[in-house]
Amino acid sequence: MKITYDSISSEYLYPLSKADVVQLKKVLPSEYLNKIRNIKFGCNTKTTQEGRIVQHGRYYDIRINFCLNNLRSLILSNEKTYIEQIKKFGGIIDFNYRFVRWKLPNAKRYALYLLLHEIGHLIFSENYTDEKLQGDSSKTEEQWCDKYAMGKLQEILLVEPY
Repeated sequence: MKITYDSISSEYLYPLSKADVVQLKKVLPSEYLNKIRNIKFGCNTKTTQEGRIVQHGRYYDIRINFCLNNLRSLILSNEKTYIEQIKKFGGIIDFNYRFVRWKLPNAKRYALYLLLHEIGHLIFSENYTDEKLQGDSSKTEEQWCDKYAMGKLQEILLVEPY
């Protein structure tokens, strides 16, 4: 599994390091990890998509689009579920300036959750959809991936607290 980061200017940072991502090996079966070809972290401020997974035959590429500028990220949606999720991870929302303020440990947990959610799509497809991603995810799949990500995040935090 290759882990890469887009180049960013000095006022930006990625909450997760390669060492943080390696923690996944402690809680995820190798049969799934071995199917991840690339994990790429990006910092595109013009998208509302924080995570994406693409299948290439038997392998998967994951992109996480979450970075901080002076410990802030942009508000990507006004949807209630998104706002509640940000708050659940400790993000402090400023609707006037359209950004979320983060403490670094909370941003790390959120970024790890995003990554685990995308890995959840891989596992869901391998077990419930004939090993193929189905394009736009169903509400059932999204809920499954959310639950999966939260469960694995709790396991990781028991192993390596942030």
